[in-house]
Amino acid sequence: MRAQLGRIIGLQVAVSVAIALACLAFYGMNAAVSAFLGGAIGFLGSLAYAWRIAGAQTGDKADPKALLRAHLVGEAQKLALTVILFAGVLVLYKGVATLPLLLTFIATLVVYWVALLFVF
Repeated sequence: MRAQLGRIIGLQVAVSVAIALACLAFYGMNAAVSAFLGGAIGFLGSLAYAWRIAGAQTGDKADPKALLRAHLVGEAQKLALTVILFAGVLVLYKGVATLPLLLTFIATLVVYWVALLFVF
């Protein structure tokens, strides 16, 4: 399962880089940085969730209660990290281009859910 989660997060990183490069080519450095930051918020949240859920699995006979607990805690951590990272970007990066930031974040979410359809 760790390899599958790694592929999903890798796809999120690849989409973030691709969108950032497209923004660089068409709109400049500020849009590219903003786009990558939006993608980073998405894939760092997924990474935090993956670490939590992968740590709860021990072999083929994982305890269902432990997996459910890990899932709930992982989702809560993912949500909290997402809010903190968005707040940090909006406070610390004064010239942020909000549209590339939000669109790339949404793209990483779409990649996550579409990849889950094919991976699992």
